[in-house]
Amino acid sequence: MKNRRRVLSDHKQQGKVLVPPFTHMLGPLHEVSWIRTILPELLWIALIHNLHGDRRAVEIITALSRLARSIKPNSASKWFAVASQYASLSTGDYAQLRLELQRQQMLTDILDPLEPLISWYPECPLAPLYPKPPRRSLHRSALVPLKEVISSLYRRSERGPMMVQATAVWLAFDADILKVTADLSLARFPEIQDYPDTEISQKIGASIRGGLNMFFGSQIHYANAPWPDYFWNRGLAIEPCELNR
Repeated sequence: MKNRRRVLSDHKQQGKVLVPPFTHMLGPLHEVSWIRTILPELLWIALIHNLHGDRRAVEIITALSRLARSIKPNSASKWFAVASQYASLSTGDYAQLRLELQRQQMLTDILDPLEPLISWYPECPLAPLYPKPPRRSLHRSALVPLKEVISSLYRRSERGPMMVQATAVWLAFDADILKVTADLSLARFPEIQDYPDTEISQKIGASIRGGLNMFFGSQIHYANAPWPDYFWNRGLAIEPCELNR
């Protein structure tokens, strides 16, 4: 009985029911748009994947999220996969974050891929990672790599976007807020690396997409976070076009 209590110590009791931590964090679910809401929130992860490749990107992003959790241990969310969650960090928190990333020789690995995003979208929640705002190129050709990454994310089920989503879900595992039973496809999460070439990786991918929809469609997500709307409105101001949301 004592062992069972230790295993369930992170669960929340609601009446006579013990609710797992990730489920407890999820409130009533609402409809959510992949393009309008989730894409802008995970774009920073996609940019790091695009520059460093999947394996190295996961190492860098995991280090960043762990540092954010250690600096902000009492944060309402310990996930730190969503760009808007970094708005909870203060100026002092960001200074400490930069110092620790520099010590681990990872700061440049993060700043380089995010530079086009921050230079054109200065109100991005991750902008304070830069001690000084990055200089914006005067040539619109500098927007091309950023636009290509954004465009690739429209195709949510393809391998590139799937690896971005997998990284976001991995951060939930790493933060110990997502736990799954052995009979679920997510229990074989590492096999997502084979996506989409195996049946199990396709099942894992479907579970990842469904899990993210649950997260973003719940009250845990910053329902009134300004970043997604700012991102799309700013994009129209930079380069007017018709965006399919």
